[in-house]
Amino acid sequence: MTVKMGRFECIKYLMVTFNILISLSGCLLLATALLLLLHPTGLRHFVSVSALLFIGTVYSLSLSFVLLILGILGIIAVFRQSRNLLLLFFLLILLVFIVELTAGILAFVFRNQLTKKYFEDNLIEYYTGDNAKDTYSSNCNSIMISFECCGVIGPQDFLHTINFIILNPTSKVPEACCKRGQAMLDGDILDRNKCLSGDVEFIHTQGCFQLIKNDLNIYLHLVGVLSIWILIIEICVMIFSIWLAQQI
Repeated sequence: MTVKMGRFECIKYLMVTFNILISLSGCLLLATALLLLLHPTGLRHFVSVSALLFIGTVYSLSLSFVLLILGILGIIAVFRQSRNLLLLFFLLILLVFIVELTAGILAFVFRNQLTKKYFEDNLIEYYTGDNAKDTYSSNCNSIMISFECCGVIGPQDFLHTINFIILNPTSKVPEACCKRGQAMLDGDILDRNKCLSGDVEFIHTQGCFQLIKNDLNIYLHLVGVLSIWILIIEICVMIFSIWLAQQI
């Protein structure tokens, strides 16, 4: 009897520990998503021009709150030693586990939406220019100014951007590609006329994709590692919750 109670207490406190880890993981996921959305550079605008990144960020925010609540529920269920609460907790964790696994599979399937060609095709099809009122073009402009870059691959992208060419027949590149005194939306352009005429001395020649990819990969890898960590913890707490429910 003493051995059984000792084992019960051990699993009970392991369950509490893992639920605390679930809540902490939710906090870390929330911090990562918010940092990406509120990033001081144009990286936050990059989320807006990619449907996959936007959906993924919203999903991460939602999941973080769910994990916080589940972590607290698990701790309450353990200390109250309620079989019904433990079973409810198990079912909720199982549901979240399935959702996370499905989201991971979908992210893998649609990973081609984060390739250079995908963003280049979007730029060619949707970008309209500097004074455009559409969200896509304004976000692209913010990215190019903040990162001091031009296009996805480089200035040559705008030779094929039909809407931009029609609306700006005399410009080789948008003003967002021009070199400025400082990387700000209201920063003074060094020489607007020479820039728009295609003088490479006054144009940022580096494409935006490579610059942003390096920063973005840090967040994507962090979320990926964190997701695997959360799945492992969830498997453990599901095992603990079922075992404790059978002992009560």
